[in-house]
Amino acid sequence: MSTEAAAIEESYAVPLKWMHWVYAGGFLTVMGTVLASQQTTGPTFLGTKGKTKGTLMMIHKSTAVVLTALVLPRVALRAFTVAPKSLPGNFLEHLAANASHVAFYGFMVAMPATGLSMGYFGGKGVPFYGLYTFPGKADKTKEDGQLAGRMFTWHKWLGGFLWYLVPVHVGGATLHWMRGHSIFTRIVPGLAK
Repeated sequence: MSTEAAAIEESYAVPLKWMHWVYAGGFLTVMGTVLASQQTTGPTFLGTKGKTKGTLMMIHKSTAVVLTALVLPRVALRAFTVAPKSLPGNFLEHLAANASHVAFYGFMVAMPATGLSMGYFGGKGVPFYGLYTFPGKADKTKEDGQLAGRMFTWHKWLGGFLWYLVPVHVGGATLHWMRGHSIFTRIVPGLAK
């Protein structure tokens, strides 16, 4: 087998590499805008405190819409492409890696499901970068409002775990890199071994 073929086998498919980084940027955006909104205590360059929080949450929700649209293509790419063999590590490291990847895919479904449900049943809909708003339920009932409230609780609760999962994922990748494993050539588009 040629070295070029071996390098391909040790790497994820190029579309999956790009999807990984699009999701990484999206996750950082939705997490960063929520954190910035929570930390806003007064006027900013975006305007008043209320306007700033509104703009940040609009970016949060809009980016989440993009990530939601990419869930099925991402899952299909992962299901129908060959993954490289596991990097060296002990049983617990492999277990942690597999569990974190399953958790990320779970978050890719659960976070949009709760967020979109909150917007729809709450009646406000979901904005898309100020260009469009996916409408909320027009004839919202008291029960719909209660469901939206439960979805908010679940969304916030689940989102709290991302503040642990993302650093664990980045830490695991860094550990592999420090051990000399070709972790980044596997997942970074255009990076050769």
